[in-house]
Amino acid sequence: MHKIRPDSVSDVATQKRGIGFYSYNQIKNTRPVGRIGAMLVGGIYGVVGFALIIRLISIRKAEAHIWGSPESHAIGFIFGLCLIGIGAFVAHVGVIYYSRKLYHWASKARHT
Repeated sequence: MHKIRPDSVSDVATQKRGIGFYSYNQIKNTRPVGRIGAMLVGGIYGVVGFALIIRLISIRKAEAHIWGSPESHAIGFIFGLCLIGIGAFVAHVGVIYYSRKLYHWASKARHT
């Protein structure tokens, strides 16, 4: 049977937390260029996904105006939503990291 040592319980409480699947050491050892690059790439994926969905909506409106009933374009909508999801996944670690840094900086500035 697996027994928990008393000192391991206190270690869990004092460990610094990571972000999502990334441990504290992985986040600490990532350079700022990597985080900013991930946020940029994720943002580009998100913008392309939003642009694709907006374009499909305008195409559907034109089809409805010309022929009376538009095609579904389901694959295009799924692809656009996937791009937005991939962009959010790629960018979220950098966004969370810098929002935590900003929060800690603002709380330190307020207390001094």
